[in-house]
Formats: sequence, structure tokens, C-alpha cells
Amino acid sequence: MSAEETPKMPQMPRAQTVYGSIVYWITILSCIICMIGPVISVAKPDNNVLNPYKLFNAIFEGKDAQTVWKEVGGEFPGGHFYLKNFSYGDGFTQFGLALGCSVALWALIVVAFAYASDKIYLYFGLALWVAALVALSMIGIVGTH
Repeated sequence: MSAEETPKMPQMPRAQTVYGSIVYWITILSCIICMIGPVISVAKPDNNVLNPYKLFNAIFEGKDAQTVWKEVGGEFPGGHFYLKNFSYGDGFTQFGLALGCSVALWALIVVAFAYASDKIYLYFGLALWVAALVALSMIGIVGTH
């Protein structure tokens, strides 16, 4: 078989490679943030929503989440407490977790515009629809329970 007869490999659609790249790099970034946050927490224990030494001790003792919050930090400040406490070690870590969990949202938004530029309007609409569902579930409007 000559070089001219060699079959060409099929091209991956651009939107799919864009989606994969965004998911990959944001996941890597969120993992790095989640590794730095605990270092900040332990290095500066006073710069945390919860005292890390008491927190880790309560967790390793097997206490449930409500008991841990009562013993270590008072009452639970809400799921998005990291927005007000971004410079704290535990707030920074929680931001990394939220970023990693929301990676599909950010990738779908970019991919929607890739589909629009490729004039695939059905997938453009579907990508925005799924992105909206992810966003609504993140803020608690759409739930499974």
C-alpha cells in the first residue's frame, strides 16, 4: 500500500476537543487549588473559617458534619461560604472544589459558541440548555431530592 492509498484518520469535531481541553485544564487547576488550600489552613490556623486542628481531629474521630460544625465553628454558614472567605485557607480550598465540580458548566459555555461558529445550531442550543441545568443545580434551584 503506498502513501497515497493510506486511509486518513477521521478528524475529531472541534467542539469536542475544545470541551476536553477545558475540562482537563480546569480540573488540573482545581486540583492545584485544593492542594494549596490545606497548606494555607495549617500554616495560618487563625485565617480559617474553622480551626483546622480541631476540624481534622473531629473528622478523624468519625463525628458527623452537624456535630463537627457545632464543635468547631458554630453553625454552618451555607454552601457558598467560600465567596465571602476566599482569602481563608478553607475558603480557598472550597473554591477549588466548587471550580472542579462546575467544570462542565464552563466547558459547555465555550463549546456552545464553538457550535455556533460551526453553524450547528441544534447543538448550540442543547449545550446552552445543559449549561443552564448545571448552573441551576449548582445554585440549588434544580435538585434530585
